[in-house]
Parts: sequence; structure tokens; C-alpha cells
Amino acid sequence: MNKLEFRNKVIPLTNREKYYKTHPSHTGDYVKNIDLLDKNYSFQLTKQDKLDLINGKHAIFYDNQKITDDVLNLPIFCTKQTRFSFIPIHIRNYIELKYVYSGHCYAMVNDKEIILHTGDILLLDINSKHTILPPSENDIIFNFQMNRSYFNEAFISKFTSSNPITTFLTNIIDHTAKHEDYVIFKNREDDYEDINNLIESILCEYLDPSLFLTTIIDSYFLLLFVKMTQRYQANMEEHFRNKNKSYITEIIQYIQHHYQSCSLIKTAKCFGYNPDYLSRMIHQSTGLSFKRLINYYRMEAISNQLINTNKPIYQIAQENGFSNLNYFYKQFSSQFGGLPADYRKQYQESKKKI
Repeated sequence: MNKLEFRNKVIPLTNREKYYKTHPSHTGDYVKNIDLLDKNYSFQLTKQDKLDLINGKHAIFYDNQKITDDVLNLPIFCTKQTRFSFIPIHIRNYIELKYVYSGHCYAMVNDKEIILHTGDILLLDINSKHTILPPSENDIIFNFQMNRSYFNEAFISKFTSSNPITTFLTNIIDHTAKHEDYVIFKNREDDYEDINNLIESILCEYLDPSLFLTTIIDSYFLLLFVKMTQRYQANMEEHFRNKNKSYITEIIQYIQHHYQSCSLIKTAKCFGYNPDYLSRMIHQSTGLSFKRLINYYRMEAISNQLINTNKPIYQIAQENGFSNLNYFYKQFSSQFGGLPADYRKQYQESKKKI
């Protein structure tokens, strides 16, 4: 199935959607006729449940959609939110990703109202209470329901940087963690096409599987989560740039007053930033890396103490954060073009002449 064929199939209303559109009093019929919900409104999704869902013509992408055993055996189950249909607030025993392909999505998650727009992604952990209000004809929402086991250590190890997405994925495999979280990935113009193409590629393979179905789906999903992580980080950076521009002044003042002992990680924690992001923000604002900025303030203090005190050079270096004297001499020479002793002697002789 190519992407044009995919679009031509999923955009028109299915017969079930047409029925719900013309019979609004029956929009909740689906729930009455299935056994997927227990008394706590908890969805379970076995292989048979998946098959029953498709055969029942609910949550299908298009009429006469078929599903093979290979697809049923995947740890991922893909559906389209049935338009004009309502499902009450419920929880699930699997991870769910919702992608707004077009239109809007009005959701309630853990008693909070959420409005998603075209290109937005909602990632739900197990046990998060949620419902989607009946989508209209232009609201096309794709669901990707994933077994918890899909997010194993091998998958999560691909995400090396520390960020909320890595934490979310790590909590998924932690049986002692509290599982009711969700993360929203707001659409960005600079990555919409990439992510939308990935979603379409996943579903084209899912609906018309090839010989290497599992490998292809796994590869696409890994890339999708990488792009989602990049999107989340970019959105956070943009948010902080717009809302907290004054923070850079506070951060530089903090470094200036704590240059003897502060580190990138400690400074980032103090201001609630990701270390990698803080490093980039400092470089964009000052033209210096965090390490060079620290050394600048250290050398400024060392220069002052060499000129105005008789302290031994090793003591001045250690008091200003340089425990490695070889490294200190190298940094001093790089900034001042000579050795500390010569620098001190030069300024002391200048004072005598005055």
C-alpha cells in the first residue's frame, strides 16, 4: 500500500461511522456490545480481543479491512478512533500513543481537559484514566497500543540523553513505579512532515504487511520515538527561550559567584534545566562553553589574587577550583600568554615604577 492509497482509504467515513453520524443516540453502542471492559472500566487487549474489534467493524481504518496472524502477533495494535463514537473514561493495561492526523482531539486525561491539534501526539502510560470525546468527520485520530514488554531495556538504551521521555520510558518497565502519566508532544512546523511520513509508513506496513513486517515496524517505531524526543526537547527549549530569557542573567551571576565549585550538572539542577540544553543556552548567549565561562571567572579571580596578595600560586589555584596544577598552568598560559609567576612579577614591577 502506498501513501496515496492509504489516504484514500482512511479519510472517508466507514459504514459504522456513517451510522453513528446519523444515529447520535447510538454513539455508545460499541461499549455495550463488547467484553473488553471489566467493572473498573479497564481495557484488556488479547489477540482475540483485537480480532473481535476488527470483525466488529469498530476502530477500523476502512471498510473490509483485513488483519493477518502476523499482524495480530505484533506487540503493537493500530486502530483509528471511530468518529462520532463515545467510550467512557477508562484505563488500559498497555501503553497508548494517539496521533492527530487531521482536525482536533478533545480528551480528558486524569481529570484534565486536553485539546490536541493536527500533528500533536499524546503518549499515555498504563493506568492513566482517559476518554476521547466523539471526533467529528474531520477529526482523524490514530491509536498505537503497545504492550509494556515492547519497551525493554534494549529499546530504552537507544535514548542516551537524560530527559522526560527517557524517564517516561524507563518507568514503563519499572513495576514499582506509579503508572498514570502522560506526555504531550505539540506539533512543530519543522518536524511535522517527518513525523507524519513516519506515521503513514508504519500504518501502510501494518495494513499491507510485507515479508519483513516486524523488522520494518520496529525500525519505524524506534525512529518515531527518537523524533518525538527531539520534538519534546525543541519545544522545551523554545518555551524557555520565550518565557525565561531573564534566566540567562541569573545563571551567569550564579556562575560568577560559585565559579570555585559549580559544575554544569549542579547549575542545571539549580535552575531546572537539562544540562545539554543549559550548555547550548550559555554558548548562544555568551559565545563561550560552560567550561570556558567558568575558567574565565576563575582566571579573573586568580589574576586579581596574583597581583594583590602574596599567596603561593598553588594555593590560589586550588582556592579557585583548580585541583590539577598542570591543567591550571595550561589554562593560565592559554588566557594570559605566560606563566603565573611571570604574570605576578610583571605587575609587581609595574607597581614599583608607579
